[in-house]
Amino acid sequence: MDIKEVGSRQYQLLLRLLHHKSGLTINQLSSTLKISRTATQQHVTSLEFKGFVEKGHTAKTAGRPVQTYKLTNPGLHLFPKQYAWFSELLLGEMKHELGSGRLETVLRKLGEETAQGLLFRLQGKSPDDQLDEVIRIMAELGYEASLTGTALKSPAIQACNCVYHDLAQNFNEVCAFDVALISSLLKRSVVHQDCMAKGDPVCSFEIGAQENLDS
Repeated sequence: MDIKEVGSRQYQLLLRLLHHKSGLTINQLSSTLKISRTATQQHVTSLEFKGFVEKGHTAKTAGRPVQTYKLTNPGLHLFPKQYAWFSELLLGEMKHELGSGRLETVLRKLGEETAQGLLFRLQGKSPDDQLDEVIRIMAELGYEASLTGTALKSPAIQACNCVYHDLAQNFNEVCAFDVALISSLLKRSVVHQDCMAKGDPVCSFEIGAQENLDS
């Protein structure tokens, strides 16, 4: 969910909690939002159900202790971030310092290292099941990917989206990460046949025979 999909009143409530990380009570929220305590409680309950707000510490008052509420990590993640901008800035500086070839080497190594932490998910599985597991891993990374062919007959992974499309348009070296990830997981050669960043309708990765990995 995007912050824009939250109602205006709930957005204001989340914004108050963003500025008060330690949490606010229902009375404090009601006062700053200028709505009734009952309405405030309803908004908090709704946001708590959605996982954006949780109970915080119990505040001491002159009377009975009062419950505070604070943002959860998913609640914090609703607010805008500039990951793409920062990534582009970082890659631009790395390319300037290292050059295109070394940048691609770094990204390839990163893909290989990422695969090492995921290899346990493929252990003991048949070639076809390994391909299915790689599709699941790519889905977890945000890809809408599917498999064409079989493990023994012209297998290929096809993705109809690119999770870093804008970056890849400016830095096609990032595609080395995907190729290295898939190749290292399957221990087979991989050819990046089609690329959306280059104008193709999909990204496709042709899977070669296992014995060709080091050729």
